[in-house]
Amino acid sequence: MENRNTYENIHFSNMVNLIPADSFPLSFPLHWHKYAEIVALPDDAGVHELPVLRIDQTAYRLSPGDLLLIWPGEVHETVENTDGKLVGLQFSLSALSELTDFTPFINIFRTFRHIQYAEQPGLAQHILSHIRQMLAIQKGRGTFPGVETMICLYEMFMDFGNHIKSSLTKNNEKHLPGSSGTIEKISQACSYIIDRCDQEISLETVAGHVGFSEWYFSRIFKQVTNYNFVEYVTLQRIKRAQLLLSDSDVSITEIAYQAGFKSISSFNRAFKQYRGCAPSEYRKYYLR
Repeated sequence: MENRNTYENIHFSNMVNLIPADSFPLSFPLHWHKYAEIVALPDDAGVHELPVLRIDQTAYRLSPGDLLLIWPGEVHETVENTDGKLVGLQFSLSALSELTDFTPFINIFRTFRHIQYAEQPGLAQHILSHIRQMLAIQKGRGTFPGVETMICLYEMFMDFGNHIKSSLTKNNEKHLPGSSGTIEKISQACSYIIDRCDQEISLETVAGHVGFSEWYFSRIFKQVTNYNFVEYVTLQRIKRAQLLLSDSDVSITEIAYQAGFKSISSFNRAFKQYRGCAPSEYRKYYLR
């Protein structure tokens, strides 16, 4: 079990790492890593002060039952965990991306950030119950704890995916009738953008790739991903740059062009906007 001071220095023996409340740090400085993380304040946690975490430039105060999703490459810190009630789950995204059933949802999962119990109690309860189950598995003496944990992780994201699909279907019934296969089409569009974000890429081209009109694609893309087309393309270029910044042998200028930016100034400006720091600072926060 990791202690409060070293829990972020993870060497995965499996694809999942659990951080119980007695190991979660009371504070932890700015850093980023290549794995995903879910931080939760259990709904039965009695706290005097609500914990605060910061991702990029935004601070999040968690109420009991809330969850915070931190995706690979995002600069974050634990600002306050005074009562020591936070729990965490860290995992490699490859655990999901290697299963084709999850493929249409990966890019949509990543649009979620702060799941508030007061606003989405059903989803929050599902995820919390699975985290509790995984923590219990970690404490137990089962024969196959790693396998049981992975099964629980998959079940958690199945519930997550079904929630997304149900919400989108309900929304489509009200506003966009006849849009069957929307998740799959938008996921295809996201993958197309991710694969080609280092090149010139237009809304017209991507809309045509998935068989939508530009108007319809623009509308449904924003509804599903919470980003407009230009924002999403820029974000993917930033994410590509983030991975390159973990390699200190590649210059920042070279990274800017490899990620699809036309100039170092536009790269620096966009990076500061999306990550709240300069690329050179970001590189220093990398937790190996």
